[in-house]
Amino acid sequence: MEIKLSVTEFLDVCKSIQRKPERIFRMIRTEVRETVSRYLNEMMKVELTEFLGRKPYERGAGGSNHRNGSYPRSFTMKGVGEVGLNVPRDRE
Repeated sequence: MEIKLSVTEFLDVCKSIQRKPERIFRMIRTEVRETVSRYLNEMMKVELTEFLGRKPYERGAGGSNHRNGSYPRSFTMKGVGEVGLNVPRDRE
């Protein structure tokens, strides 16, 4: 993604940040929160895949344990806020 700004537009953005610096920090915290959430959700999915020994919707030889949806959890990170997760679970 490429963003092109003229010098005038760039100066306007800088002045806006100087007037209300909390806005940029709020945007950064939101981005960090979403990134952490995506990373942890993906990491837990990979961990369950390794634990079960097969990918989602893949049949295993003789295994009785299967994926069984997920449940929501959240935790609070200092300085960032509440991070939402979907914790995957298995039947056993």
